[in-house]
Amino acid sequence: MAFAFFLTEDYLKDNSPLGKNVDIGDVYPYVKAAQNIYIQEMLGTPLYQRLMDSRNASPPDTTANEIALLRLVREALLFYSCYRALPFIWAKIRNVGLVKQGGENLEVLTKEEMQYLRDDLKKDADFYLMRVRDYLYQNHTLFAEYGGTYDWSELYPNPHVSNSCDIAFDVNEGRDEFIYKYRRFLNIKPI
Repeated sequence: MAFAFFLTEDYLKDNSPLGKNVDIGDVYPYVKAAQNIYIQEMLGTPLYQRLMDSRNASPPDTTANEIALLRLVREALLFYSCYRALPFIWAKIRNVGLVKQGGENLEVLTKEEMQYLRDDLKKDADFYLMRVRDYLYQNHTLFAEYGGTYDWSELYPNPHVSNSCDIAFDVNEGRDEFIYKYRRFLNIKPI
């Protein structure tokens, strides 16, 4: 299977904080990693594979429902890509080791400033990924691959991929009902 990016170079440059001067060749490995890590986990391997196959078809045979889903996915992917790429735009691995880039009339960010930016990017990415989750929950009947049977080599759809803090809250805000319906949808027996 050939890899298909869910966002384009123009979309990435026009809508991300990376800017138009960033070498896109330095960013695309992190777009691919973000797509494989965060998006595939949310969608599950079968739906993720279907979307990749639809994008790779010649001509692309992406349905209207898939396009609506991909529009939501690309927002999350945009911010996850920036989140993953930021440290490696700031620092480069060269023959002499890890180096920071600097230049005339430029001031390099401190590690704390960069971490602040990454945290902000992660919050935005998590927000958009939760919108994908909500969309899939409400429209799961449009995507046959989102539920059903899986083999152990595939990822199950995981509606809880957002781990934005280390604190556990007792208030579940209706998530028990969501988990109950989701488990019934996937035909998973209660624990």
